[in-house]
Amino acid sequence: MKNLMILLIAIFFINCNNKQNNEMTNTPLITVIKLKSAEAILDFEEAKKYIDLQKVFEENSESRNIEKEWKEMLTPFYNIGNDKKFTNQFKYFNYNINENVEGDKAKVSFEAHNKEAQVKKIIYFLDKLNDMWIVIDIHYEN
Repeated sequence: MKNLMILLIAIFFINCNNKQNNEMTNTPLITVIKLKSAEAILDFEEAKKYIDLQKVFEENSESRNIEKEWKEMLTPFYNIGNDKKFTNQFKYFNYNINENVEGDKAKVSFEAHNKEAQVKKIIYFLDKLNDMWIVIDIHYEN
């Protein structure tokens, strides 16, 4: 009986610990970071796990092939990043980062420290689908 009680307590603590770790790895900010990282190295299959291309690009699409346009948009940035003077890594340290979560909706914003920056603020809007956060819209403020 004593061994059974110890076993049940151990399972309870392990289960609580796993649940807590899962929540830490599945936040809107982490989703945006994973998206930006996958895009930076042109890992499109990985990036598609974190973005709904149809919702993000439907209003600005010039053709019917949104995925092709998305890939063509990212490829020049990757090529520039191969130059020693430039990098395609997002410099998170240049921004104030804010994450707001309200139920199954979230907003992650990056506000530039440099008030003279060309893009002053980037806002990612996310929805939670099947316990995963997905980027559904991106706004840039100049």
